[in-house]
Amino acid sequence: MVEEHTLEVDSIIKTIGERKILSDVFLSCRTGEVVGILGKNGSGKSTLLKIIFGSEDTEDKSIRVDGIVYRYLYRQGNLIAYLPRQSFLPSSISVKKIIKVFIEAGSRAKILNDDRIGQYKNKRVAELSGGELRYLEVFLLLNLNVTFVLLDEPFSGIEPLYQDKIIELIREYKHSKGVIITDHVFKKIIEVSDSMILLNSGMTRKVSNLTELEDYNYVPRGTFSGNRHSDEFNTTGAASQETEFEIDKQTLKDIDLFDQGRRGPAFNLFNHVKTTGGGDRLEGMFKTPITSLRILEDRRNAIRFFHERAISLKVSKQQLDMIERYLFTGIPLLKKNHFDTLLYAIRNRWKQTGNHYTISSGISNLVQLLRHLYDLGTMITVQPAGPRLDDFVIKLNELVLSPEISGIVLSSGSKPITSTGLAKCDNFFRVQKKALLRIVLDLVYELDVYQAAAVVVGKYGFCFPNYSAAAASKVSIVGLFNPLLSRPVPNDFEIREHNNLCFITGANMSGKSTFMKSFALSLHLAHIGFPVPASMMETTIFNGLVTTINLADNIALGYSHFYSEVRRIKEVALKIKEKRKMVVIFDELFRGTNVKDAADASLLIISAFSKIEHCIFLISTHIVEIADELKSTGNIFFSCFESRLEADVPIYSYKINPCISRERLGMSIVRNEGIVEILEGIQRDGKT
Repeated sequence: MVEEHTLEVDSIIKTIGERKILSDVFLSCRTGEVVGILGKNGSGKSTLLKIIFGSEDTEDKSIRVDGIVYRYLYRQGNLIAYLPRQSFLPSSISVKKIIKVFIEAGSRAKILNDDRIGQYKNKRVAELSGGELRYLEVFLLLNLNVTFVLLDEPFSGIEPLYQDKIIELIREYKHSKGVIITDHVFKKIIEVSDSMILLNSGMTRKVSNLTELEDYNYVPRGTFSGNRHSDEFNTTGAASQETEFEIDKQTLKDIDLFDQGRRGPAFNLFNHVKTTGGGDRLEGMFKTPITSLRILEDRRNAIRFFHERAISLKVSKQQLDMIERYLFTGIPLLKKNHFDTLLYAIRNRWKQTGNHYTISSGISNLVQLLRHLYDLGTMITVQPAGPRLDDFVIKLNELVLSPEISGIVLSSGSKPITSTGLAKCDNFFRVQKKALLRIVLDLVYELDVYQAAAVVVGKYGFCFPNYSAAAASKVSIVGLFNPLLSRPVPNDFEIREHNNLCFITGANMSGKSTFMKSFALSLHLAHIGFPVPASMMETTIFNGLVTTINLADNIALGYSHFYSEVRRIKEVALKIKEKRKMVVIFDELFRGTNVKDAADASLLIISAFSKIEHCIFLISTHIVEIADELKSTGNIFFSCFESRLEADVPIYSYKINPCISRERLGMSIVRNEGIVEILEGIQRDGKT
């Protein structure tokens, strides 16, 4: 268990000129906690972080860790790290070398093997986009051997995709660190924080209700009070919204999507994206299933549109990376007056500067992208595509048809953009329409995902799920198959509220686990609006999916396999209590204990599960003896995967049938492997 430490800050007085910036400050942060600090420009947020760190002097302060007072925390070496607003990394050094310098040997591999950092580890820091650089900096600090981390504006000015990635990092590492974070992107602070304070008139005010941010004029009136779903700040640090779909790391591992952050084979079936942003958006969708029928149907219809019209986005990773780098660079804007434009053109015709290359290449790639997107938008306008794609066209046209650049973007010629045109585009893209352009680029990454998902439909024979708005729980699938097998056997299956627990039996290797994984994967894909491995699927909307298929013991915590199973069942029970309408799958319930205890415990738990009608359960077991006792229990139906022996060789159909299997083929499998003969041969060799 991680040792808990507490950082406390109070009695701070900070005056600049005649203005008292900070006068009544108190905050505390424990390991395992993220404390968010909000405040208007000039309220003293950055100053407060610098004072805590020790790099900013002040008239008075009291900073304590575990009750011990420290004047300068940073001098202690292992107590605190600080992320300033500006980049602190040398621009001319490679990412790989930076990691080697900053991080101890034992932690380097994790950073270098990260899916995102691994793509640019050989680049120089100067070549990174704003999001890539900020993600790297946060990752480095969180891997330092310190107790507390201060993050000053980690989200500002970077792509939303990387904002979400930084939130994931903070959540992953906060169990062993305390994090204090501030940013003007207040929605991200709300999302990641466990508690929040508002700096107002030099004082800290604890935020327990989001409408308080309106009362102190931090956000406009109605930002939260006008939304009945967003006015309570709960213990997870996020505003309560429409029911979040529950899925955990164990389930993502069981259905071959993600294992300890690495992308699994089921995820990679869909990983046909062409851009880095598309890959991040695809991963984000897979990790956050949703419960909104409107969004699910809209996303499904967008993917169907791409599939039926065989649309292929003409974009590339290099193109989008160049555009991102250009848009969020700190290079000064090109001047629009004719004299400066002419002087700039002559200078760069003689010897092109790095700044000119970034601007000219960025604008050229962006114009080329907008031309292609405009053609795609025309197709979407002509043929029905759904609200999401229609919204994309509206925002795209607002950009492309603007009089400032429409002549350049819609030009059919291939001539290079003139110096005057570059200056006009530069001011338009990086000043007037930067926010809108950010939205359009994020939509491009979303289109990249739709294109990738559409590829799967034709390549593997997936279908588009249908959704039922009925309150009663029901899943119906025809031709369900496992897409990771070279020759999968399809199965039909239906489960509904008044027959909501399927008791599955079958011999070893008969297909039980494969079927349950396929079913779970399909439920998950349906709840992100993606095509599923079947010829037809209809499902109601559930609030969560929990599986226990490949559960291991936990040596680090001293848990046996059986105790891990018991804890898992308790976790599931609590999730059912919280989420109500869930799909629960257990493969080989209580395999970690003796047969008698396993039978008694299985009977007890299965009987209790069957009475929860709003959930759906699939439970497999080898303990077929309890089936007879469960036959009289309401809501349970029995399915099996039959098998037979031919010449002492197991033959499997891999088809699910309405029955109870009592075949025992384990000994035949053991005998067929010749294990006993090998062991007897070892014995004979030892005696000779």
